[in-house]
Amino acid sequence: MPWKLLLYLVLLGCVLAFVGLNLDHTADISLGFILYRDVPVFLSLFFAFFLGVVLTIPAVMFTASRKTRDRSERRRERQEKQEARKEEKARRIAHKEERRQARGAARAAKASRAEKKRTLPGGP
Repeated sequence: MPWKLLLYLVLLGCVLAFVGLNLDHTADISLGFILYRDVPVFLSLFFAFFLGVVLTIPAVMFTASRKTRDRSERRRERQEKQEARKEEKARRIAHKEERRQARGAARAAKASRAEKKRTLPGGP
């Protein structure tokens, strides 16, 4: 039998024993303008615990844990580094391409000058 189920059954038994032993114990509960008379003690305790759970659930569900925030920050930093590396690589490739085109243009200009020298009368 799973331990969680066994623990749940033990706690349920304790709650039922508490309710059964306190059925005849009552108390008056005042909410300021309203007074409830002869409210069973187990009912007031059940309501108090239930209200505590209801108010705690949103706090637990909507607050990010430090671990989650740290993990998302690390992921964001990794993505930024990858993007920076990609941009640097693209810049280097573009620079290489510009240099290659400039060399090609210089070669073409040199070749056209050499061609002009050959075609000029009186050239070598």
